[in-house]
Amino acid sequence: MTSPEKGYVLQVDDLDVRYSSEIDVLRGVSFALQPNEIVGLIGASGAGKSTLLRAIQRLVEPSSGSVRLGGTELTTLGSAELRDARRRMGMIFQEHALVDRLTVMENVLCGTLGRTGFWQAIRRTFDAADVTEAFRLLDRMGLDGYQDRRCDELSGGQKQRVGIARALIQDPELLLVDEPTASLDPAASVRIMTLISEVCAENGLAAVINLHDVPLARRFCPRILALHEGRIAFDGPPAGLTDAVLTQVYGEEAVEPHVSRRSSDEVDGAD
Repeated sequence: MTSPEKGYVLQVDDLDVRYSSEIDVLRGVSFALQPNEIVGLIGASGAGKSTLLRAIQRLVEPSSGSVRLGGTELTTLGSAELRDARRRMGMIFQEHALVDRLTVMENVLCGTLGRTGFWQAIRRTFDAADVTEAFRLLDRMGLDGYQDRRCDELSGGQKQRVGIARALIQDPELLLVDEPTASLDPAASVRIMTLISEVCAENGLAAVINLHDVPLARRFCPRILALHEGRIAFDGPPAGLTDAVLTQVYGEEAVEPHVSRRSSDEVDGAD
């Protein structure tokens, strides 16, 4: 168990998640993130990667263990305090989690709902400073001029960039990114991962990125966490991901082509 350190953005200690008395999804997971540190989270389907991201935010309740964001212990917070803590974590979802009937601008501004009053949000009268920041973020995402487009008119890559802008407008300390390239072709995947890496560097953000694509994780994540059956099987630099480690994580048939890229009929090819 790591001792509390003020320098860490995130500390996870001995985290367990149990869905029933017989099903342990996470078992004794411990790691810590420094400021600006980007960590790639890999592992076979069902290893517990998405559950870990959700447990950090307490969208799934841990069975035991500790999660600290900065100096704040998240597992003991009441509902109001937890809402405040969640504003410090930006979440980027695999399926974008956008409201398709709303415009790009409205979806980005949804990231301010934690600090925007209820009636102000209902009337869509957002603070001028937030609107200005939303325009800046859309320009940074390469979406200048898209602010009035409905999100159901966008490609997969464009929707993902709207999701990144929505997370960034929260002004978070930490990004939690769940399968950002799952529905994208290889070129679009590289562009999205490049963008996430750049905005983390520009904003001093730490990030945990759940990825199925091992070559992408190796290319963009200076540190890799690999989960196997709910436990950390590897924690280190990409150079340490040997064939033996990948076999332990993915099984005996875990050769690079099998874990690196989904088949062409699983991607939409759009950006």
